[in-house]
Amino acid sequence: MANKIHIFKKSAIEAGTPENYYLNPSDNLMKIASEWRVIEHEDFLTLTINHHGFGNLIFITFPENSFNIEVKVENKETGAARFDHQDGMKKFSIEMNPKFLESRIQRDESVRLAAPTQRFFITKLKK
Repeated sequence: MANKIHIFKKSAIEAGTPENYYLNPSDNLMKIASEWRVIEHEDFLTLTINHHGFGNLIFITFPENSFNIEVKVENKETGAARFDHQDGMKKFSIEMNPKFLESRIQRDESVRLAAPTQRFFITKLKK
C-alpha cells in the first residue's frame, strides 16, 4: 500500500514520511493560519487567501515551485497589522513539493480581483 501524501510537510514529518507532502508553508504563514486555507481535491489543491488579513496592498508572486506573498501596506483597521509586520512578518511563502505537484499555479478567474479573497488552483501530478 502506498504511503499517504499529506497536505503539509509538518504532518508528513510527524507521520514518519517527511517526503510525502504537497505544501510546506513558512512559519510566518502558519502564524496567521486563519487567513488562508487549503482544500484537497482528487486532481488539484485549492488555496484560498484573505487579502485583508495580510494588509491593504500585497503582492503575490509564483517563482518555480513556490507561492510568495509580500505585504507592501499594512491594514490597521482590519487587524492585519496585529503583528505590526515586525520581525519579518511582511513575507509569507509556501514551497510546493515538485514530486507531487506541477510547478504552475492558476488563479481562479471567477473571483473578482477587488474581492478580499483570492483563490488559486495547484494541479497534482498524475500518478
